[in-house]
Parts: sequence; C-alpha cells; structure tokens
Amino acid sequence: MYTFEIIVGTTLGSAEYVADHLVEKLVEQGFKTNIHLDPKLTDLPINKNNPWIICTATHGAGDFPENILPFTQQLEQNSPDLSNVKYSVIALGSKSYDQFCNAGHMIDRQLAKLKAEKVAITLEICTLETPIPEDMIDIWYPEWSQNWL
Repeated sequence: MYTFEIIVGTTLGSAEYVADHLVEKLVEQGFKTNIHLDPKLTDLPINKNNPWIICTATHGAGDFPENILPFTQQLEQNSPDLSNVKYSVIALGSKSYDQFCNAGHMIDRQLAKLKAEKVAITLEICTLETPIPEDMIDIWYPEWSQNWL
C-alpha cells in the first residue's frame, strides 16, 4: 500500500486547499499520506512505495512559491537519482498570465531530468475559471487513481 508524499507550493493558500482535498480522497481509499508544506529533500523517502504528488501554484511571472523554492534548489544542487520515485503534478495558475502553471511544469521537467517516473498528465487548474480550485480534484481523481490501483 502506498504512502503518498504531497509536496505543496503555495502563496495564497489555493494549492494547500487542493492538496488537503486530495488527501481526503486518498485517505477515503485507504492510502496513507504525508503533507509537506515546508518540503525538504531529506524529509522525503525515495522509493516506489512513497509516490510524490507535487501540488504547486505559480507565483509572480512564472516562479515557484517561496515555500517550495528551497526544495527545488535542493533537487538541482543534489541531483538525486529519483528513478525509484513515481510522481504526479497538480499545477495552479491563472490563464491571464503568459507563464500559466509554469511552476508545475518546471518541477515536472526537473523530476523527469532526475529520472522520476511520471504516472499521469499534469492537472492544470486555472484559478480564474475555477473559483473553488479543489473542486477539480473531484473531476480528476477517478481517472488519475486508476494509474495507481
């Protein structure tokens, strides 16, 4: 049974709300979860039984939120072999910006470069089109969970 590591990058709280709703869904199905609001590479297991789900907003002009930036820098500096890690990305942003969901796409590329295995396409949530972003989890989750069961 998996224990999902939920890595959150948030500025105004939307990504955290989305992550919390995802945790509810996972727990309902009997999975264990750990949520990381101040993620550190040393706190994350690197194995097949602890998949990572990155749930991050995009801040400013396509940047990472401050709370997840140190984690992305640790990934870059340490270049760990993540070939035993399965992951998914949930990216939040506004289509009114040129760099829509850029933080999610940047961490996706970073994890792929470190040989992590992506399990599903990135869920992009536009906070302008979806006033309650966590509602998108209800739509996305059934298909996404089939990749894990």
